[in-house]
Amino acid sequence: MTAANSPIRQVGRVLILNHAGEVFLLRGRDPAEADRPAFWFTPGGKIDPGETAQEAAARELWEEVGLKVSPADLGEVVGHEDVSYHFNGIAYRQQGVFFALWRSDVALNPAGLNEMEADTIDIARWWSLHDVRTTQETIYPVHLADMLVALTEPKAD
Repeated sequence: MTAANSPIRQVGRVLILNHAGEVFLLRGRDPAEADRPAFWFTPGGKIDPGETAQEAAARELWEEVGLKVSPADLGEVVGHEDVSYHFNGIAYRQQGVFFALWRSDVALNPAGLNEMEADTIDIARWWSLHDVRTTQETIYPVHLADMLVALTEPKAD
């Protein structure tokens, strides 16, 4: 089955921003492809049955970075993605929404990771917009820089 023909995986993700405009990203590796380079991504994950996107994103923040927030703290959707990819030998088609949260008190929380996440995620760090734009490393979503600009540039009156 190709990713385009796969069931759609709905996700809620969070752009955690600090007051310097940096974004907090997790680094992961595909356990099925040891030679594939690591990639960076935003905290978040699959929306479970009965959950809203905000509830899923808030739950994932707790699991992945140990940050307890209410779904309402995440506000409105600030971005979208529709992507097909392969991970751990499985083809996925993923549609997601992104929320923004301004915090600086975050870190990778290995205690909250499930077994797959613990096998996949190894470090986390803050990235400036310049770093996101100029790195040779892979960052998901591919349009992260555009979302950061929209969130951090002063709005014209």
